[in-house]
Amino acid sequence: MDAREEAPQAAAKESPRTSSEGEAQAPGEKKRAPELPGPDPMARRLPAAGEALYDESAVLALARHLVEDSQVRTHYYVKICVSAFLCALLLLIGVPVFMESRVTGSLAYTALGVVLVGFGLVLAVAVVVLLFHPPFKPKRSK
Repeated sequence: MDAREEAPQAAAKESPRTSSEGEAQAPGEKKRAPELPGPDPMARRLPAAGEALYDESAVLALARHLVEDSQVRTHYYVKICVSAFLCALLLLIGVPVFMESRVTGSLAYTALGVVLVGFGLVLAVAVVVLLFHPPFKPKRSK
């Protein structure tokens, strides 16, 4: 052997820090995990680059569709709840106003009671229409 080849081998034997495979490790270098033999296990599960882009876009399109559908359903149910609440509120206020106005003989309060009850009934019709004509396809159970 040549003198140049013997010096690195001697330094490797004298070094107090050696890795588990017997290789010399520099003093400032972190210990690396041993590499597993054979092909990378993740490489077998990954599809080709073009196929991955296609699948990713399909997944993103499906996720976007689900989010939009969820938002449509949420707005639909909020509309129904707000309409039903306002309908009940207008009827609960309008009927007593109308009844009290008939006792006192006030034409202005009679008109106010009629208008409140009329708007309450319009909202009741709107709730019924919303319930029977949803803006999305209902999920049907089989």
